Formats: sequence, C-alpha cells, structure tokens
Amino acid sequence: MITIITGCLYPTNEWEDLESEFDHVLNVFGLINLDPGYPSYIGLYRTTDLDEASLNFVGADTLYWCDCDDDECSWQCEEDEDGFWVVDSTYEPAALIKDASVNLIDDQGNTHTLTFVEKVTFIDTIYFDTSFTIYGTTINWDTTFYDTSDIRINFYLDTSGTFIPQPDTRYNLSISAPGFDPVTGMLTTPTSPKIDSLVQRGIQVDTIIASEPFDIYWNSQSEGKGFVTGEVISGNWFEDSISSDCGYFDPFIIDFSEIDENPNSVYPWICNETLETFPIRDYFIRLTSMDENYYEYFILGESGEYSNALLNYPTTKGRSVGIEGGFGFFGSIASDRLLLKISP
Repeated sequence: MITIITGCLYPTNEWEDLESEFDHVLNVFGLINLDPGYPSYIGLYRTTDLDEASLNFVGADTLYWCDCDDDECSWQCEEDEDGFWVVDSTYEPAALIKDASVNLIDDQGNTHTLTFVEKVTFIDTIYFDTSFTIYGTTINWDTTFYDTSDIRINFYLDTSGTFIPQPDTRYNLSISAPGFDPVTGMLTTPTSPKIDSLVQRGIQVDTIIASEPFDIYWNSQSEGKGFVTGEVISGNWFEDSISSDCGYFDPFIIDFSEIDENPNSVYPWICNETLETFPIRDYFIRLTSMDENYYEYFILGESGEYSNALLNYPTTKGRSVGIEGGFGFFGSIASDRLLLKISP
C-alpha cells in the first residue's frame, strides 16, 4: 500500500522534445538617436528554432600581456614563467543578419543607406622615452607601441556621415533580406527637450544637497513624454561600483504638455553619508524625450526579462511596435543633460 501511494504522489518525470515549425521572420531593434555624438542604428536578427544554438564562436581576441611580476597575474603563473598573453573568445548571435538592405527615408524623400558594421577599432598610441647616452651625448629616441582594441557591435549604421536626424521629422524604415519577408517601419522623432533649471531651497543651484528634495524645471512642449534620471559619477570605476544611494531617486515619466507638472519635485533616496565618506562628486541629470513607439514599447509594454540599457527600464519582447512584417521595435529618443555637483 505504501508503495502504491508513493508512486501516485511522485510520478516519474519524462522529457518531451519540443519542435518549432514556422517560417522565420526578421527581428528588428531600430533606434534613431537625436543626441550629437550618439549613433542611430538598426540591429537585425531572425527568429530561431528551439533547438538552435544562440551564439556562434567567431574567433579569439588577444587582450594584453600579463607580467608575472604583477600581483594581478602572478597567481596564474607557473614556475619560471615570465608572463602570458590573455586571450578572450569572441562570439556573435547565431541569428544575426549581415546581408540585408537597410534604408531610412525622411519626409523629404531623401534615402539614407545603412551599412552593416561588425566591429569598431580603437588604437591607443603609447610613447616611451628610451633615450640613451653614448660618450656624453644624449640620443633622443622614442619608442611607440600601438594597442589595438576591437569592439564588436553588429549593427547597421550610417557610415557616410550624411545622416543627421532631425526633431519632429517622420522617418520610414525599409529592410529587405534574402529569404525573408520585407520589413517596413515608421516613426516621428520627438522634439528635443530642454532642462531649464534645478532649484533647491528656493534658489537655482549648481551643487545639490543629497539629503534634501529639489525641483526640476524644463521647457514645456505641446505634446510628448519624457523620462528623468539621475546618476552620481565619481570618475573611479571601483568607487562607482560600491557607491551609496546618495543622490539617486526613482526615475519618473513627465508629460511635456502638462503645465501643472512643471516643475517636478524630486525626493532622493535616504543619504546618511558625510563629506569624509562621500566627497563632492559630479551629478548627472538627464531628461529624455521619446516618440510614441518608444513610449509604447518600453514604458507601457508588459515587463520582460531584460532591461533597456538606454533608460534602465523594463521592456517587452515578442511584439511589433513601429514596424510591419516582423518582430521588434523602431523608435526614437532625444535628451538634454545637466552636469552638477552633489554633496551629502
């Protein structure tokens, strides 16, 4: 009897093979960024099968030489070893589409063709003074090393330098790739926002007291939504990674057309630091305006499993906003920034 009951309570688990039978479509992530110095780009992929690998190995990248006399490297060194090269494996999404035709067309009919860019290369030039003296004569001799770093981006970009997106402008997206249905998209870029001032204790300030509320003023617009964020910057990666909550607040949405919301009072998180533990640092306030597609996809959409890197906000997946013929998103943002100081 005990054996029978146990068998009923704990049935044997059996794995079932899942198969996917559907026509693959394109998966798009497109962003038109109006901020100077920040590129607009189209990320293009395809849907995948359930049993398909997500990443493909494409090679190895030599990062740097690790000297065994350096404490950071010595623990990995074998006896009598001078050092070793640090090598990193490089992967790319298996669903990446590299051979598509991608075009942006503005409301004047001008076509801007985007080109697939696999990686960007940065070259750091390092000079060493290796001058030497022979029989009292100094020979000036400089040794130059070139440190090359490749960063993989896998985006379609404007490589001509002619695409300069404008506010309040309609852009159409056209994508065609061999073996897939064409994808089209449309958006109207937002009006560029403007932070007017930041006020604390009734006066406009350039240094914020982290433990007290403050008001943010911006230029009103006839329509559109904005997203306000704040960030403390110490300039030191280690300090940034262990920084306290001082100066941070819950990001919030504003409606540019609502006069009653301007200004908006900000109540930072509790800060119990002192100048000894939290010296004066840079404080970065950002106001980002967004088009209707961006607002619908990232703000109104149901929360997904990953966060939006641009605005640090939950997003959605498996939807199509701003595009037809595939999955994904086509939207636009523009932002204004205010660099201040902050003290506890």
